[in-house]
Order: sequence, then C-alpha cells, then structure tokens
Amino acid sequence: MAKKLRLPALALIAVAAGCSTEHPSGEQLVQDKGCVACHGIDGRAVAASYPNLNGQWERYLRLQLRAYRDGKRQNGIMQGMAASLTDEEIAILAEHYGR
Repeated sequence: MAKKLRLPALALIAVAAGCSTEHPSGEQLVQDKGCVACHGIDGRAVAASYPNLNGQWERYLRLQLRAYRDGKRQNGIMQGMAASLTDEEIAILAEHYGR
C-alpha cells in the first residue's frame, strides 16, 4: 500500500514546492531567452541587420536552432544564445516564430 501512495505524494510535494509541469508559452520564452532583443516579439527584426523570423517554416527554425546549439552552424551571437536551449525550448520557439 505504501508504494502505491509514493508517486501521488511526490506529485503533491512538487506542486507545493512550486514546480510546474506546464511549458512556457512561446511569447514568454522569447522574452526569457532574449530573442526579442533582435527578432522582436513577433519575429519582425528590430534592425535590418537581423533576420525576420515571422513566416519562416517551423521545421526550418527548429533545424537552424539545433545547428547553432550543436556548433554545426557558425554565428557567434546565435551559438551563444542557442547553447543552453533544450529540444523542448527549441520546439516552442520555432512554433512561436514559425506561424
């Protein structure tokens, strides 16, 4: 009986401790990760020297962010920005910008 209660008890402890299983929204993540500084909240670049991301294919954005993160695509700024991104975060960012 004690074993059956273990998982629900751990879930309650996680909720009480403020842990969340919810994923951040794309809008929140682009702000938290600093993407908005160059690409704007909606993917429209803030300066001509930065690419617009709105309207890009989601799959393309996902592949490029992984390539930056993994060092397969070279760009000092983007490699640094993508270095700590998880696959889940990359998917959220790509979905947000790749509407």
